[in-house]
Amino acid sequence: MNRRSPDDPPGPARLVHPAALASPPRLVRRSDVGDVAWQVLLRDCDLVLLRGDVALPRGVAGTPALRAAALAPEVARREAVARAAAAWVHLGGPPPRRVVVVDRAALGPRDVVRLGGALVTSPARTAVDLLCREPADVVHALLPGLLRGGVDAARLRTRLAATSGHRGVDRGLALLREVVEAPATVRPGAAAGQTSTTGCSALAPVMR
Repeated sequence: MNRRSPDDPPGPARLVHPAALASPPRLVRRSDVGDVAWQVLLRDCDLVLLRGDVALPRGVAGTPALRAAALAPEVARREAVARAAAAWVHLGGPPPRRVVVVDRAALGPRDVVRLGGALVTSPARTAVDLLCREPADVVHALLPGLLRGGVDAARLRTRLAATSGHRGVDRGLALLREVVEAPATVRPGAAAGQTSTTGCSALAPVMR
């Protein structure tokens, strides 16, 4: 608890969680503080819920590294976060309801990045996976954010066309055309990934 000096302006003292003072700031998990303190810290806005039983100290902005760190315990050493969960890592927004991971061996060297102690598909790879694997409404909600974040639509189209015939690729090309020609309202929380030489069909995702 912060002690007030006689010269401080009147007002209630507030708890400052040690995680907020760390450099860099770190996540706070329910198991770090216990159930009762967790509820009190959330109620008093000293913690801001990030996902599930993971929160950020008040005043600490979410970053891709912190969002990836929130998922890290669910990701094995040779796995990478993919699809909508990877989009959330890159862009933020509402947290994913499920975490999809893929085998690192199925990804090319430019398809994956390490953030917050976890492997995550790159923005370009994430975009490919969304187009090939996710329902159309998810693609329309998330892909515009990836494109605005720097994923190049023309390069994305070229990479997809190079693997034409693989499962989901032709559908992905059609969805990309729809998104580019009639941009949907962006819902933050998606990311795109680069195509590997093995194409979309090489990924065997695991749902968590």
